[in-house]
Parts: sequence; structure tokens; C-alpha cells
Amino acid sequence: ARNNEGHLKASFEKGMKSREVYQPLLIRQFQAVLRRTPTEKELQPLLAMLEKVDGELGRPRGLQAAYAAIILQPESLFRYETEEPVNPKRGIVALSHRELAHSLAFALTDLPPDNEVLKAFQQKEMPVKELLRSEAQRLLNKDRNAKARLLQFFQEYFDYEKANDIFKDPIKGHRHWAPALVDDFNRLVEHTLQKDKQVFKTLLTTQEYFILVNSHRDYGSPLAYNLSPDWKSTTKPVRLPKQQRMGVLTHPAWLVAHSGNFDNDPIRRGKWIRYKLLGGTIPDIPINVDAKLPDDKTMTLRERMHVTRVDECYKCHSKMNSLGLPFERYDHYGRFRFEELKKPVDTSGGIKRS
Repeated sequence: ARNNEGHLKASFEKGMKSREVYQPLLIRQFQAVLRRTPTEKELQPLLAMLEKVDGELGRPRGLQAAYAAIILQPESLFRYETEEPVNPKRGIVALSHRELAHSLAFALTDLPPDNEVLKAFQQKEMPVKELLRSEAQRLLNKDRNAKARLLQFFQEYFDYEKANDIFKDPIKGHRHWAPALVDDFNRLVEHTLQKDKQVFKTLLTTQEYFILVNSHRDYGSPLAYNLSPDWKSTTKPVRLPKQQRMGVLTHPAWLVAHSGNFDNDPIRRGKWIRYKLLGGTIPDIPINVDAKLPDDKTMTLRERMHVTRVDECYKCHSKMNSLGLPFERYDHYGRFRFEELKKPVDTSGGIKRS
């Protein structure tokens, strides 16, 4: 505002009216901060406040206050939809072209839309799907970080990078190395994105995995996938037996990420499936519940989970246990198995609607 003092003085000396002087400055501030032109309804209260502050404190205090008011609007910090519902009864809201431009830019670049994106989304005659497709492709080709952002989405969605944070004791016959498994998962996602056909379906059902042993100091990758120690490494996707693996939820990186230090965690896995994959909800643990399983080395994990079936627990656990227990077919290193404590592994479970 202080940079405009000379301009303000000269404009008022020419006999220009207050609105003529201030309106272009407010519009320019709106465009700089919110990347859009203000409506008349938005300008009126700003002009009224500006003139009031100028009258009490003198110029350019009013303009400073108006600039601050624009910066402090929630829209400058948060992105939210403002359009009227297309179907009010169902609450369906169609994003405006400007909101679509912001959503696409932040999704692929982590930055607000540049002028080229905003200009593209001013085209009202072009179908929205075509507009999104062309601008997404342009951003992916232009921004070297856009592809990394796509990978980041899948890392956050499947939470498999957490495998690096899960400590595992070394055991005889297996050298666990989580970074290798995470990199294998990354490569699978990148390979699937490159094909760009039914990405989610492919990730959830594929039998092809990348096992990049040579790039990970030969730390246990073949053993995690139940391959023999003398397995010959390859940079091409490896097709694993359908009786053992299908999709990323049977990938050792995901299984390790959703396990504990010493055990599997069917509850955590079931919660992820209910919340992330099925879009359901799970209430938080009540403060009066001690959420621990009995530490009985003679019982399998499924047997120790009997405590979750009491009335005060099972209302929530009924939504998780049956989804997570089928993954007991794998140990907490992500290896396929048939037995636990020399007992046949029980993998029964299912999806309950309630």
C-alpha cells in the first residue's frame, strides 16, 4: 500500500473519485492473492471499510486494511467449493472451472495454477473431461515433479513406506531389508502408471511384481517373495504363483508396513481396508478400553484375538477383524506360509456390510 502513496496522491489531485482510484488496486490484489477477479458484492464492503479507515487514520491506512482483509480471507488459505449443488437433494456439487484448475494444479505440482492453466480453464465450450485430460497431460510433460507427485499419492494411499519404520529382529534363514521391499513397490506403481490402464484394478489384482535384488545389496528380497536363495534376478516383472500372491495387498512391503515389530496385525490391516479401500469408518478406541491382546506364546494370533469379541469391543472389531485375518496367510515379514506355531493357518474372513 505504501508503494501506491504517490499514485494515490496524484490520482486524487486530478480529481478522481475514491472508487475510481481504489477499485483497480483491489482487483489487482484479488488477482494476485486469490487468482481471480472479485465480484461486485465482494468489492462493496472492502471499499466501504477502506473509506472509513482513510477518514479516521488517513491515507494509505484504508488501502492497507483492505489488502490485509483480502489476504486474511479463508479462501487464501483453504480450497473449498462454492458452487450451488447440481442436485440439492443429493448434495452433489459440480466444481467450477476455476476450482478444477486449482485442484488439478495442486494434485500434480503442489502449487497454485499458473497463468497457462487458468487461461485454459476459461474455455467454457470445451468439455470438462477433455480439458482435464489435456491439461493433466501438459502438466505431466512440463513439470518434472508431477510424476513424483503421482507416486507420492500411492505411497500415502497404501501407506507402504511405513515398512521402513517397522523394526524386525533378524531371524535364521532370512535377512529382512525394508527399503528393498519399498523400492520394489515403487517400481510396480511406476510401471502400472506408465501403462495407464485401470491402474487401481491392476495394482489390486496383479500377479506381476518387481524384485530388484541387485540394487538392494541382496538383502532378502527373494526370500520375502518365497523365491529360492539362488533365484536369478531380473529387471523385468516377475509373475508369482496365483495361489500365493495377488495384488499389492499381498506385497511384502504392504504386509510389513501394516504389521508390528514381532507379529502380524490383522486389526490394523482390516482397519486400512475398511477405511481406505471400502470408504467406511471406524470409531476411535474408547478411553476406558485397554487395547491389548494376551501374550500367550502357545496361541496363534487369531486365537489371541478372542478378547476382541466381547460386546464392548466387537461392535468395532466386527468391521476390521474379518477383513484383516485372511492376510494371516503371510507372516510379519511378508512371507507366504501354511503354518503358525505348527498349526494350520486359518485365513477365513470376509466383507460384512454392517
